[in-house]
Amino acid sequence: MSYIINKWALVRRSELSVTPEATPIHPDFLHILSREDFEAAFRQIGVMFYQIMTDISEAPERFAMPLYEESETLYGAPEAQESRYAAWRPMKLLYTLFTHGQLNNHGFSVDIPAFKQANKIKNIHLLLRALRDYGLVFSGLTNDKITPKTTDFTIDYPDNPNIIVVMTLVAQKAAGVGADDLFYKWSYRLLSEGFGKNSNSDPFYAVYDKTRTNEEREFIRNFHETMREMGYYHAHGGWNEGPGICYYDKESIMKRKGPYLFRILDWMGDLRLMLRIRNAEKCIDLYTGKDMPSEITKMFRYSDPGCDVHANENCNKGVSYSFEGQSRWHCGCCNAPFWLHPKAENISHYIKLVETGEKRCAK
Repeated sequence: MSYIINKWALVRRSELSVTPEATPIHPDFLHILSREDFEAAFRQIGVMFYQIMTDISEAPERFAMPLYEESETLYGAPEAQESRYAAWRPMKLLYTLFTHGQLNNHGFSVDIPAFKQANKIKNIHLLLRALRDYGLVFSGLTNDKITPKTTDFTIDYPDNPNIIVVMTLVAQKAAGVGADDLFYKWSYRLLSEGFGKNSNSDPFYAVYDKTRTNEEREFIRNFHETMREMGYYHAHGGWNEGPGICYYDKESIMKRKGPYLFRILDWMGDLRLMLRIRNAEKCIDLYTGKDMPSEITKMFRYSDPGCDVHANENCNKGVSYSFEGQSRWHCGCCNAPFWLHPKAENISHYIKLVETGEKRCAK
């Protein structure tokens, strides 16, 4: 049986932050543990979150995930939307637990009334039962349920008590700066500054920190710096499929969420660069030139099979042009018309293509 959640759990897993070898840890986090112990526990939790996502993709029923079949559910249906983000529920539950209570000598004591008021997740006993398999111990419950008679609810991790300390500190730091999503993604960015401070909300980090190859990291870093040096403005530009960054040549266009010129988008773990080339005819000397990389020329050889919005090739945002004796067409309704898998060494080509083909021909 193939459920929507099987695929989307892996997509969400790809959004977990990659912790670098040199991890900055602010002294605010080191009042209880040494730097070495804190970092070791932090990395262990990251591995735990990754494994949880993997296991959800393989056995979603074990985590009480929504079990909607992909073949029977429309993309825009509420059931599909629920399935896209359901894999975050274990992290959301842990976040809510560790932000409503306090550390003690026996682990973490949950403030039951405060937790119950804040919690939005149903059937938490099923999630708690699943989380036990990763070393967490929940005491004071009745069959993993909070009942009217429950007076004491504690969380422990007997194999490594430091896990509880680190999870508490990171959750409470995230809550203090309104960055619960950084807890879900287990982002090391939370550690670089003291409690009450977060300067890492730029959309650049949402894309860069999840990237797992040096080549893609090099492109994202170099392209972002180039855009900033050229005076471009940027804003969040992600979809259900993953985080993204949109780049605009004018602040006014960015503020009204007008058409971007460039967009880096992580599409279900696949890094893409989208280019708003409005007039491909004007660019023909560029993409057929001998110095143009073949993968860029290839981008102009294909045509879209149709328009998802209009179900034909007549959308007013599409781009038509001729290449190699054939008519080509790219839809421009939901994204910039052209996209490819980018490389850092080709950044200047991408920019030149957009600049050359930025304006349509006058009709």
